[in-house]
Order: sequence, then structure tokens, then C-alpha cells
Amino acid sequence: MPELLKAPVTPAQQARDTLLGALVGLARATTNEPKTDDTDEVLNAGLRLAAQPDAPEERLQRMLAIVQTEKHRVAPGCATCAMPCGNTNDYDLARLWAAPETIRTLKLQMLSAAFALAQKRPQGQAQAAVYQLLFTLAEDWDEELLAPVVQRARELCRE
Repeated sequence: MPELLKAPVTPAQQARDTLLGALVGLARATTNEPKTDDTDEVLNAGLRLAAQPDAPEERLQRMLAIVQTEKHRVAPGCATCAMPCGNTNDYDLARLWAAPETIRTLKLQMLSAAFALAQKRPQGQAQAAVYQLLFTLAEDWDEELLAPVVQRARELCRE
């Protein structure tokens, strides 16, 4: 598992967590709204940048702005909704770092798989898996529900 997948300490690490949380929000926005022509590339570019251990805080912040803009393009009504459902909220990675060790380990494996798949510029099933992995990060699932998601991601990473 990459060394960068640890609780944030530096401003750049905190920016990485914020970017990852926004990527989860973008992925979740596509469950009820259609993607734009740019959504896959924005999502994958954000993951590729977040996977760089030495990514500068400024680049992470610029990518965060791009991801937020794309999320508003995908789900424009969510930003001003009078009764927000929370489906497109960004994920607070503090929840991940505070999760029980077994759950945290599985979710970090999912995140690592999403990084690996994004590096390959995925299409089809692999791209759908990236969205599923990010969507699932925000779910409060137990080991029994998370394990098959992790297993499928591992299989796709080997292809």
C-alpha cells in the first residue's frame, strides 16, 4: 500500500485528503445524474495526482477546484438545493482514518486499487469500478460487504 495512504499531517497531505473527498463526491454525483464528456478524465486525473506522494499543495488545490467545477456541471442543482439529500457530499477522510482497523485496511486497499486503475486510463468495466470504489468509500459497510468490492478491484488491477 502506498506510503501516502496515511492520516494527513502536512498541508499537502490535508489537501490530498480534501481532493480525495471531492472525488468521492463527484463519483457519487454520477449515480443520479449523467456524466459529462469530461467527468471520467477529471476523475482519473484527480486520482493520478492524488497518487503522487510529492504532489505540491498548490497542484492539489487547483485539481480540487477542477473537480468541484465538474461536480457542479454533473449535478448543478445540488449546490442550491433547499432540501439536500447528501448523496453528492464530499467525503470526509477523517471518517476513514477513524474507522476500525479492518474496515480502514479494506478501504485503503480500495483507494489503492482506484489509484492503480486510474493510472491505466480505464474504460468500460474498469472505469465503472473506479466509480464504484470511490462511491463505496463513503458507505458505512462492514467487512462482509466491502470484501467483494476489494476482490473485484484486485482482479481488474491484474487485467
